[in-house]
Amino acid sequence: ARQLNLRLEAIPCKKIKHPADNNRTIGAVSRESVVIHEEDHNIPQDYIYHQIQLLRHVIHGQISKFYGALEQPGLKNKTVILVDDLIRTGDTMLACLRTIRKQQPGKIIVVVPAVTPEATRAIAPEMDEIVYLTIEPTIQAIGNLYADFPNVPDEEVISMLQQSRGALNEITR
Repeated sequence: ARQLNLRLEAIPCKKIKHPADNNRTIGAVSRESVVIHEEDHNIPQDYIYHQIQLLRHVIHGQISKFYGALEQPGLKNKTVILVDDLIRTGDTMLACLRTIRKQQPGKIIVVVPAVTPEATRAIAPEMDEIVYLTIEPTIQAIGNLYADFPNVPDEEVISMLQQSRGALNEITR
């Protein structure tokens, strides 16, 4: 964002964990979208409903924390570059893409270092273009692709968003 003089934004999205296996996911939730795997029919609907409500509460809390009283910018007719660390199943990316698509952007470009063919097919209807470094048939763990992959604390995200707003305000003056 800094190199392109573009505003940096964050789209919180959370994975829905499988009730019997914490290492598996059954879908994802963003502010305005839910993606559930079709093959997971044996999971109780009340579990899914409660997870969606819980995760939406967490997401709304993150958005409030990241933006406070500031209004998030509209995306209508704008080109959006959506970046992720990797796309294995496509669930979280799909939830984010559907949230963005509701704002009627002009174009959505997905940028990612690594993606699976399955994920590319899953997200294709919601994006206009994808840029990636490598396409991997299977990605078992993020640790297999990165030597160091620390979590980014919310405070660091807030700092980056504030810096981005400040830098753009300087450019537009």
